[in-house]
Amino acid sequence: MPRSERGLYETLVTEALSAQLGTLGDGLEANRSALHEAEAADRITLHLARILERALESLENKDRVAVGTALAARLVDLIVTELEPRAAAALTPERPIEPASVLRSILGKLPDGRPETIPAPLIPLLDTTLLTNAPGEPRVGSQVLTEIHSADRIDVVMAFVRRSGIAPMLDAIRAHCGAGRQLRVLTTTYTGSTEARALDELQNAGADVRVSYDRTSTRLHAKAWLFHRQSGFSTAYIGSSNLTHSAQVSGLEWNVRVSSARNASVVDKVAAVFESYWSGGAFVPYDRAQFLEATKPDDDGHRVMLSPLELRPRAVPGKAPGTDCPLPSEGPPPESSRVGDGNRQDRDGGARLRAAARKASACTAPVRRASQGNPRSGGRDVPARHP
Repeated sequence: MPRSERGLYETLVTEALSAQLGTLGDGLEANRSALHEAEAADRITLHLARILERALESLENKDRVAVGTALAARLVDLIVTELEPRAAAALTPERPIEPASVLRSILGKLPDGRPETIPAPLIPLLDTTLLTNAPGEPRVGSQVLTEIHSADRIDVVMAFVRRSGIAPMLDAIRAHCGAGRQLRVLTTTYTGSTEARALDELQNAGADVRVSYDRTSTRLHAKAWLFHRQSGFSTAYIGSSNLTHSAQVSGLEWNVRVSSARNASVVDKVAAVFESYWSGGAFVPYDRAQFLEATKPDDDGHRVMLSPLELRPRAVPGKAPGTDCPLPSEGPPPESSRVGDGNRQDRDGGARLRAAARKASACTAPVRRASQGNPRSGGRDVPARHP
């Protein structure tokens, strides 16, 4: 029962709470509203779950499994008596069996007849928790690595991707993709932090990589992993960690690990937003030559961030080369913005190449033009000073 103090609540009114509200002081007044039918299932279920949790915690440890299992079976029996026959028939078999047990996995068979091994994540699939890379706590990088083995599909949206961040995961990624499982990666050239070598490694491992070259107001700064599992126990990581060594291991990062078993709506939204990015046209398939051209340094060592429009030569006025797709024609093409080389990328020397941009083969969404003016002015892209 909540304390009767000034503030906002979303609590189902019980007999005990109603009596408590009747004794509020003169300076307080309770504001109630009818329970909406759209919220009924969630609010009542939450209330019952808390009651059951309190009841089981009040028992001795040795009694919790047996008493809890019997109580759950009796609750199912009581619930089905209030339902239509078809609904009752679907729920009656949901009584937990005794003695209580938990399904941990369903394993395939190896050619020699032995069951396969699927390593489980260190964090239980049911748990939603916060990871901060604090001393004595699990690192987000190690947690993500343990999730790869059991995922049927993986979607990643990551502002910055570097070789140091993906190196510990490459073996697991190769095994994942080598088994025919999908890995999709969305990243950017924002601040010039993403390394071509890292994207090469991902692509060679079997990942489908797409890049946004947009350097205007729509720059992506999100960091998230989505591990799809056909079992229904998908998980997602949403937070501050880019795919760099420090962000995955030692940086002061905050990342929430969300379980679809407890927070299905959050995981579903992550999936929906990722899909909208993937199919929206702002991200194009990774091509090393195009990437290096878009992020090449100038003669002074400053990184020049070219937009997709600057990368596509115009063979026909107003048309993209080799297509009938119209190009924006209002105003001059955007100027290149120089980025200070605070984080030299592509240490294998690849960033020094001047590869010709590959001709576009399909229409892509128009890119907003960058502000004109001095490329060293306050409107320029800022060099990355963090992972």
